[in-house]
Amino acid sequence: MRKIIAILIVVAAFVVSIALQQMIGAPDDTITPSVTTECTRLVSLSPGLTETVFALGLGERVAGVTRYCLYPPETQERTRVGGFLDPNYEAIVALRPGMVLVTPYQQELAADLQRLGIATFAVAQDSLADIRESYRIIAGMCDCHEQAETLVAKLDAAIDRMQTHRDEKARPRVLMTTGRDVRSGTLDEVYAVGRDTFLDELLTLAGGENIAPGGALEYPALSGEGILRLDPDIIIELVADRQYDDTLEARALEAWRALPTLRAAQENRIHVLFGAHLTVPGPRVIKTLDALAQCLYADADGAP
Repeated sequence: MRKIIAILIVVAAFVVSIALQQMIGAPDDTITPSVTTECTRLVSLSPGLTETVFALGLGERVAGVTRYCLYPPETQERTRVGGFLDPNYEAIVALRPGMVLVTPYQQELAADLQRLGIATFAVAQDSLADIRESYRIIAGMCDCHEQAETLVAKLDAAIDRMQTHRDEKARPRVLMTTGRDVRSGTLDEVYAVGRDTFLDELLTLAGGENIAPGGALEYPALSGEGILRLDPDIIIELVADRQYDDTLEARALEAWRALPTLRAAQENRIHVLFGAHLTVPGPRVIKTLDALAQCLYADADGAP
């Protein structure tokens, strides 16, 4: 079931278990807007889409969001309508939305809402190209083209800047992971960020070579032995459900350093990044890109 674990990247930032996400079916990209779609009283059922809507200057039109939509701070003033996977239909209906924004992963709930007479629109944000296009798609519905082009220009400029700076540099072999409870002090439930994800794209743009195993698997599970076999130059661990905490950082590093002969540990090239923005597709991917570049070149000539 390709792209199942991609849901992890959005939901794990908000402490939803990986096991639950693996039970979800593959997305259906055929969800289309109702003919009665209106860009008024919006409800967003995805953190990435919520951030995008606010960045487009449409925050005043947002009536409801999920409990996982935490940014920008103005989302705290909006009605909570459940979760990414378990929205409260009654709460959504009570808001009388003109349109509900969903991702292609939420095909079943979108169909349920449409049967209730509520317009839904699915917008993908699985890749950088998707993210760029999502700005224009929402702008096309909500007549905010200038704001969308500003976001597109910012993303394109960040990509161009990174490509220009990195093209001539050797690429370190990088293992980027997510989904682990760093409080455990062990390397249980470590998932590599694999291919065909926006995070893989960001890592490549930043100048790293993603050495995640698993072929078509987007978030393959790793054992300690598997990590040692990969023996990366650099390890970057994304802790998307926590804000920075020096105690947690030390505990996370301790677990990695317990692996014997791990070169990244011996050379002190393990980086632990904290923050929900790291795994949310949307306008703040630029911030994630810069953070990855800082990790890759922290002991070289500095990030661009």
